[in-house]
Amino acid sequence: MADGDDIILKNLDDDALVLQMHQDLYDGLKEEVVEGVNILLERGWAPYKVLTESLAGGLRTVGIDFRAAILLFPGCCWPPTP
Repeated sequence: MADGDDIILKNLDDDALVLQMHQDLYDGLKEEVVEGVNILLERGWAPYKVLTESLAGGLRTVGIDFRAAILLFPGCCWPPTP
């Protein structure tokens, strides 16, 4: 994000925070994802709910785009060798 465009995660409602966490996972923003997890836990979310609704949901998009060769990870080979 450009300076001045920072999103204050704690100011987002739960739905917006989960969507932002999906984007942060996709973008590889570890600190923001950890912050989002902590915010949801502070709001009373059960760890399983945080895992299944925010983290797994975001990783699903990463997996879909990786499989379609839209998203590549450094050090990975494409196409995969059999």
